[in-house]
This record gives sequence, structure tokens and C-alpha cells, in this order.
Amino acid sequence: MTKISTVVAYPTIPIIFLGGINPDRTPLYDTMGLAVTNKDETTRTETTVKFENYHETKIQFHLDGQALIGLRGKQIIDSIKLLLKTNNLKGKVSINSNNYNIFSGSSDSGLAALFTALNDVFGLNYSKDQILEYSMKGSESAGRSLYGGLTLTKANEKSVKVVQLASEEKLSGISFFSIPFHYKSRISADEIHAGIIKNPAFSERVKQIPIWVTRIKDALKKDDFNDLLKTAEENIQNAHELLEGVRIKVRKPEMLKLCEQVKQMRQEGINAYYLIGGGNLVTIGTTSNCANQVSRNLTKNQWNYYEFKVASAPKIIKSQTLKE
Repeated sequence: MTKISTVVAYPTIPIIFLGGINPDRTPLYDTMGLAVTNKDETTRTETTVKFENYHETKIQFHLDGQALIGLRGKQIIDSIKLLLKTNNLKGKVSINSNNYNIFSGSSDSGLAALFTALNDVFGLNYSKDQILEYSMKGSESAGRSLYGGLTLTKANEKSVKVVQLASEEKLSGISFFSIPFHYKSRISADEIHAGIIKNPAFSERVKQIPIWVTRIKDALKKDDFNDLLKTAEENIQNAHELLEGVRIKVRKPEMLKLCEQVKQMRQEGINAYYLIGGGNLVTIGTTSNCANQVSRNLTKNQWNYYEFKVASAPKIIKSQTLKE
């Protein structure tokens, strides 16, 4: 018997920047993120898993048409094997995953889509908390995409826990404009995690994290999206300053130029805030009533942008069983 499942999941951007992880890829402190996509939801990862009964386990994984390789690739394959072993399953597993129009956060959506599809194909009926355990072995922030909306990843639990603080519906009053920068190379997440903890001020950042988290939670209670975005920008700027203090520069000159223009917008009464993760992408967040002003300002300054919105959790778009 052959089973096939296709799942779509959405990339993420930071709200509380994740910098620093344990050897098992769990974060050192609480972190927050948003699942995002463009307006027609074509910015996404689409993953198809095909499972065929067989006397031994064989796994074939292609990402964007290429065989999965490297340390992270090995971690993902090992996690799939663990899932199979735990459930006494053997068979041929064929995985094809493709990223569409994603500029940053693809590992999050990739792992969320993969293990949601595996859960469906194997008929495990795992909860999201159970899926999280496997998906985080390949991406330390996969929970952001797995739960969708605005999430809090709680690091100081017995095991890492992710909770959705706000759904995509609740956050529909926030608009995003993402501007990708096409640099030849980018700093890897592992380089960021290893580097930021070397800054002597890192311990002060960790102490400040609960305060930022509380401010964002309070902003959500009041539906104060401006304060939410303001706090996120403050947190993210702090993370990048620590990275730059140890000579890791994610924010290139053109990216910083855009950030200065966002600050100028605020001086002109336009509530706009910049969010930058570890990739070559700047996402500008604003409230819906300021969206047209932000759009006009970006166009005036000749920035090519993509309009984004908050995205949901992964969706199963095909699930079928084929008899021999």
C-alpha cells in the first residue's frame, strides 16, 4: 500500500530574535516569531511525502530538486528515522520539498511541512507538541511555522514548548512589506548562534528578554500593534548590535539605509518598524491604516517590495492512499 501527503507551510520572521542555541538546537532563551506569506499565499514551502511498505527503511529526500546534504540534512534524516523507529515502521520514504518565493525562514516552514506530512502519511495523529519534538531537530525555530500566527517558544520548560499567542485573524490589522537584498552570500544561522553568545553583553540581553516578552504580550492584550512592532524592532536591533560587536554583520549598508528611512517615516508620523532576521531580508511592519503611506514612501525611494501578511499553521492540501 502506498500513501501520499502534500503539505504547505509558511516561512517566518523574528519578533524576539533567536540568537544562541544548545547542542540539541533548542534556544537558550524565550523567543517569538511570526509565520508570514504574501497575499495569495504562494510564498510557502510545499512538501510531498510518499510512503511505501518495505522490509527495510529507505529515505530519499530532495529539496528544490537537489539531494539533501550537510549537517542539517543529516539531522533531518536522523529525525525521520527516529520517528519511524519509535512507531515500529519500515518502508520507503520519498520526500520532495520545494520553496516558492521564500527569502528567509525556509528551514522553519520546511520542517513544519515535512513532519506534518509524515504525521499524516503514517496516520500517527500526533499533536503539534509531539510533531514539534521531531521538527526542532532540524530547525531550532520550526515551531513558529508549525503553530502559525504569532508564537512564543518557551525555552526554560522541562522540554521546549511553543504556544500561539495570536492567530492570523487577530493580527489581520498588521501589514508587512518585505524587501529582499540579493547579496552573493549570507551568514548561516549556526554562525549567528555561535557568535552572539561571545559578546560580553549577551548576558544582559538574556536578562532583558522577559521584559520584551511581557511588553509584547501586553500590547496584544490591548490590540496595540504599534507597541508590538516597536518592541520587536528594539529587540532585533539589540541582537544585531551584539552580532556586529563580534564582527558578524548581517545588516549590510543598503539594509541599514532602508532602516534609516523607516526611522524617518516615523518622524513624519508614519508608524513603521523594521524586522531583520539572519538572512538578506528586511520586513517593514505597520498597521493597516498606515499601509498606503508606507507603500508610497517605499516606492518613492525606489525599493522593490513584496506585500506580506501573517500566515496560518501548515495545511494538508492532498492526502491519499493508493492500493497495489
